[in-house]
Amino acid sequence: MNATYGIQLRHPLPYDLVGTRLTLAAVGTAFEAAYGWRLLHGDRVVDQGFFQAGSMGLMEAFVHEESISFESTGPAMLQFFGDDPSGEHPPGQDLVEVPVILIPGMQGYRVHQVVAGDTLSKIATDYGSQWQHIAAANRIPNPDLIHVGQILKVPIPVGG
Repeated sequence: MNATYGIQLRHPLPYDLVGTRLTLAAVGTAFEAAYGWRLLHGDRVVDQGFFQAGSMGLMEAFVHEESISFESTGPAMLQFFGDDPSGEHPPGQDLVEVPVILIPGMQGYRVHQVVAGDTLSKIATDYGSQWQHIAAANRIPNPDLIHVGQILKVPIPVGG
């Protein structure tokens, strides 16, 4: 997943939730210290951007944060890469890919342990969330099947 030289992505980790902000933490170097990222939902790019960090040719740790917006919910792929001004290696050099979960409008999440009588709808109502977002965040294939003791990430919308 991570290149030995070029980019070592530290955040997000596989299946982290991505909402209204994207935080990228890495150690890396790139041409003119320029990096690019994009979020893919299937074959569709739902958001993307470029930024500069560190110094050209010097391996440095950095954190970059961006406000993002998208409508898609569910599994996605984050691509993170060094800029390739030649255009010969799209989307860029030292490509790192990590699977993430997209939850539109999410500012963060709370952790909930399922108790007797809980349903995704009840939990969503209790936290001001949506059951579809809870199912996506936890990769639950059958929303009617949760178990007592199960730990769930409950996405919380902005202002929630």
